[in-house]
Amino acid sequence: MDIRERIVKACRDLATEQGLQGFTMDELAQRAGVSKRTVYRYFDSKESIIEASLEQFMSEAATRAEDLLAQNKLPAVFIQNGLNYLSSQGQFIINPSTLSDLRLYYPQLWDKIDDFRIKQLRKVLDQIMTTHPTYLQNIDPSILSTVIVAAIQNVLNPTFILENNLTFEETARQLSLILTALFQ
Repeated sequence: MDIRERIVKACRDLATEQGLQGFTMDELAQRAGVSKRTVYRYFDSKESIIEASLEQFMSEAATRAEDLLAQNKLPAVFIQNGLNYLSSQGQFIINPSTLSDLRLYYPQLWDKIDDFRIKQLRKVLDQIMTTHPTYLQNIDPSILSTVIVAAIQNVLNPTFILENNLTFEETARQLSLILTALFQ
């Protein structure tokens, strides 16, 4: 693992444990096994490290979604596998501290995540409607994708989760039950 990757991994690990605002650059450098000066050689700010961590995760998640879509599994299986991946690999994003920090201190990064998840969702829905045309066959795909995107935007977001004292995992599980019921 090169130095940049170690710094990004350290950021993800610390964010999982403490949230995005909970760790210092000194702690990050120590966790990565490099000097603070080295961290700044690769990144100009804490925010740029957080952004790189998010971008790396989004790239990995997009690849995982493509792999799952290529397996052409039933929609309910795809949804469950996707949520399992997010829960196991995305802890640094989905823990309550990070969600709160994104909302309060990094709203532009939350917007970036939101755009990403909407784009991925539309891609997944298009694939499902193409490969499994019997599911919801009388519903226009643009209406279906808009309804599902709206549900996700309004339920699976930091404000809703934090205001209702929920966890990301429980919210995602409940939402996946609703969504998978659509494809039964």
